[in-house]
Amino acid sequence: MPFRPMRMNTTSLAALVAAAGLLLGAAGTAGAVTPEELKAKGTARIGVQMDQFPWGFIDEAGQNEGFDIEIAKMIAKELGVKPEFVRITGQNRIPSLVNGEVDFLVPSMTVTAERAKVIQFAYPYSANDITLWGRKDATISGNEDLANYVVGVNRGSAFEPMLRSVAPAETQIRGYDDDATTVQALLSSQVDAILGSVTYGIVIANTGRADQYEAKYKVSDNFQAMAVRKGDGEMLDFLNDFVTRHGEDGTLDALYTKWIGAKRPDLPRTMDGVDFTGKQ
Repeated sequence: MPFRPMRMNTTSLAALVAAAGLLLGAAGTAGAVTPEELKAKGTARIGVQMDQFPWGFIDEAGQNEGFDIEIAKMIAKELGVKPEFVRITGQNRIPSLVNGEVDFLVPSMTVTAERAKVIQFAYPYSANDITLWGRKDATISGNEDLANYVVGVNRGSAFEPMLRSVAPAETQIRGYDDDATTVQALLSSQVDAILGSVTYGIVIANTGRADQYEAKYKVSDNFQAMAVRKGDGEMLDFLNDFVTRHGEDGTLDALYTKWIGAKRPDLPRTMDGVDFTGKQ
């Protein structure tokens, strides 16, 4: 599969959420949508990541592919609309939703209480354990060992604040613009280790260099959910019903195994600081 780095201006997660909050305050529910409105329009603008293999990426034929892409296509089919994929990144996905550039997000985005203040998460549909990857010859077995190494991370992602919270103060941390450039930093020896997705291992394996790198340890659980704007209650109900039905019928499990190569874990319906129903 192609490995396409992408450069963008960077910002911290806190600044990103604050900026999105300003947009929300200024725009209110501008751009709010319902399933019926999308059906009448005939299209749905769906925010997806296109540089995050195997969640969402561009294949060799130039087509959108991946776990999230298949799910987004299923949602569009059930809505009876044509999907219009809008490229998002870890830095711009929240503003893209809040300011109406997309109708909803299918972004493999980590659920956090901070983000839930600005956007409305649906029930989690996926998981992506936060994992520390490194050179096989790097002696790293826990957070305390990070002080001896240079560690890379995707800026604007949930991985960055996690790394900064667990790494010793003297750890050298380098930020990169997206998952692709973060993995490339490890492969090109710019850093000794990287913190991020459990699926980084698939990307590394696809380069033919899996014998040189390994998952050192799991740092944290990482539950992911689709998202709509605050106040888009009907769209939220549609997505929650979608996740519930296809969780029960095994469709999401099958797709997760197909793309992630593992069993989809049990996912929560309640989390501290997060309301998945839009009713609280």
